Amino acid sequence: SEARLGTYMIAAGHNPERALRLYIWNVQMGEAFHMPIQAAEVGLRNRINFALCALYGNEWWRNKAFLELADDERRGDLEVVFRRIRNRDLLLETGQVVAGLSFGFWVALLQPRYNPDIWSSQIRPAFPNLPAGKTRHALTKRAGEVAYIRNRISHHEPIIREDHSKRFKELMEFLGWICPTKTAWIKPHCRVYETLRKKP
Repeated sequence: SEARLGTYMIAAGHNPERALRLYIWNVQMGEAFHMPIQAAEVGLRNRINFALCALYGNEWWRNKAFLELADDERRGDLEVVFRRIRNRDLLLETGQVVAGLSFGFWVALLQPRYNPDIWSSQIRPAFPNLPAGKTRHALTKRAGEVAYIRNRISHHEPIIREDHSKRFKELMEFLGWICPTKTAWIKPHCRVYETLRKKP
């Protein structure tokens, strides 16, 4: 549509051919960010699941104390996932619940509401690679920034005005806080810088 292409037309100096090339490049940048974002998302949910299991048991999502702590939106997220699992005739178990919850659910669990109940005792056990001097607040802020760029890409929004080098650097740093081994494993396969150099 004209409205959707408008952002690209402005960035391309109203050159339609370049605007379309920018549109394709925007898609390619989204593809390039997909792998590190996926790694961060899966890693974050695994680390938070570790903390919740330590405090509330392996079925923390049934635990009364956790459910009373959770806000209405988080409880709603859980109900949606339970319904989806049952509708697919799958076993209602922790692996399915964890995999079914959105990135937003996990990012929200880092908010101040859940400190001190969860994070006063679990921040270091759950995130042993979080650098000294970095707190839950730093983790929350960075997780929110990752969620922002993830959601723009997932909703097919333009990311052509983003500082891609900075975003990628911060994303990989965040992943390093979660799991340095995973960071080292995927880094050689990431194509953000390669794609950045191809900007029309």
